[in-house]
Amino acid sequence: MTMTTNIPEPIAPAGVHEKVYDLAMNLQGSNFLDLPTGYGALAERLLQAGKSVTGGDIDINKFRGTRDHQKLTLQYVDLNEKLLPFPEGAFDVAISVEGIEHLQSQWNFVRNLHRALKPGGHLIITTPNILNIRSRLRYLMEGRYEHFKRPLVKDRSWSCDLDNYHIAPISYFELQFILECCGFSIEQIHTNRYAARNILTRLLRPLFRMFYVNKNYRDRKRKRGDHRELYKTIMSDEIFFGECLIIVAKK
Repeated sequence: MTMTTNIPEPIAPAGVHEKVYDLAMNLQGSNFLDLPTGYGALAERLLQAGKSVTGGDIDINKFRGTRDHQKLTLQYVDLNEKLLPFPEGAFDVAISVEGIEHLQSQWNFVRNLHRALKPGGHLIITTPNILNIRSRLRYLMEGRYEHFKRPLVKDRSWSCDLDNYHIAPISYFELQFILECCGFSIEQIHTNRYAARNILTRLLRPLFRMFYVNKNYRDRKRKRGDHRELYKTIMSDEIFFGECLIIVAKK
């Protein structure tokens, strides 16, 4: 295992960077795109593993990694822009850790990632998992998802909230649809850690399964398709209990 030193503190829930790094090391290629790069925690680990990294962020001044590394390209990028400033087919692997939930234009972001990848290249994308049981119960009681805890209020929210708040929750249902429509196929689904896996939630799980069985029956009866594999995925440990979605997709 590659030794790592002077790694900045990651801006992500515990375990996300470690899982993403392990997945990235099992993918072919050496030219990586890291958006948003944040403090540079993941970029630094990839550089120390011998990878070439292009990191982009709307605030590159917060980058705390090794700025003068010969294999690092660091640039200002507004991920909401229609066309991101990266050549077509330039990267083997694109990584986006906890970024898509901050964006106004999620579809456009995924299209840009697809365009920037070489044919056969891979995307690793993570986002808070709003379909886990804890998040569903929070939404039932509070009207907001896990990791989307404070509502934004114009002219009253703290400035730090306005800069960093999760503004666009996206479930596995929507994310799969966007990825596939933009030309990706999902190969792996992971999570960083399991939340709220206790007796109560284990008892609730069969009820959810029954609901999805009935939902699929109604889908088929109304000629809306057979979605049993999708509903089976939704009930997997990674989605029903996982804190964050970590998806590996191929172009």
